[in-house]
Amino acid sequence: MVVRNQLLTAVPIAVGLAVFAARTVGFASDVRTVAINDQCDPESFNAVIGPGTCVNNGGVSFDTFITELTNSQHAGAWSFAPGEVSLRDGQAVQAQNYGGEVHTFTEVDEFGGGIVPPLNVLSGNPVPAPECLQLGGGDFIPPGGHSAPDLEEPGVHHYQCCIHPWMRADVIVR
Repeated sequence: MVVRNQLLTAVPIAVGLAVFAARTVGFASDVRTVAINDQCDPESFNAVIGPGTCVNNGGVSFDTFITELTNSQHAGAWSFAPGEVSLRDGQAVQAQNYGGEVHTFTEVDEFGGGIVPPLNVLSGNPVPAPECLQLGGGDFIPPGGHSAPDLEEPGVHHYQCCIHPWMRADVIVR
C-alpha cells in the first residue's frame, strides 16, 4: 500500500515535469539566434587595450583590425550573422557571442555610433545611438554568453553592437 501511494504521488509529479520540460523545449525552438562574431588575436588586443580584452584564439591582430577599420569603416570578422532575421509574430530573438571580446546586442531606433569614440570615428558613425549611451551592466554579452530572448512586436527592429557600431542586424517580425 505504501509503494502504491508513493507511485500515485510520484506519477503526477513526473508527468507535470515532463509537460513543463516539453513546453520549455518547445519555447526554445521558437527563439532565433544571431551569432556575434569576432576574430581578435588575444596577444595583440590584450597588449594594446588591456588584459582580458580578448579571450579566444582569433587570428586578426589589433593593427590589422585598425587598418581594416580605417580603410573600409568596418572589420569584416566583427559581425552579426545573419544580418537580417525574419521572425513570425510570437517568435523571439537572442544573440550568442561566439567571439573573444565583449559585445552588445542593443535595439536602437536608428543605427549610430557606440560607446567607444575612436571606433565611432573610424567606422563613420560619429554620433552615438542614444540607446547605446543608456547601457546598463546587463546589456554586455561576454564571450560564450548570450542575451535574453527578446519578443518583438511586428515591424522592423534595428540591433547593433554599442562597442563595435558597424555590427548590425535587422529583425523583421511579420
